[in-house]
Amino acid sequence: MKLTLDHTQRLNLHALLGAQRADVGSIRAIWAVLDKLALDADEEEAIELKREIVNGQERTVWNPSLSIREKAVEFSDQEVARIKASLDT
Repeated sequence: MKLTLDHTQRLNLHALLGAQRADVGSIRAIWAVLDKLALDADEEEAIELKREIVNGQERTVWNPSLSIREKAVEFSDQEVARIKASLDT
């Protein structure tokens, strides 16, 4: 399945999947999806993305008035199933 996602969608999915609890094999599969969703250094700079620690929790913030082009990301059927399961939980 091919999805075209803007940077906000990519960041939100990345955070959601990164918070999943699973066995080692599943975590490795989730990491592969995270790699596809991750913004590269130029994209992070373009939206002024920063990571902050607030009350011991990492928080990602960016300048909402800035944007980058959407990115088409191809997911396998297994990856789509993992994303759907994460959304359901």
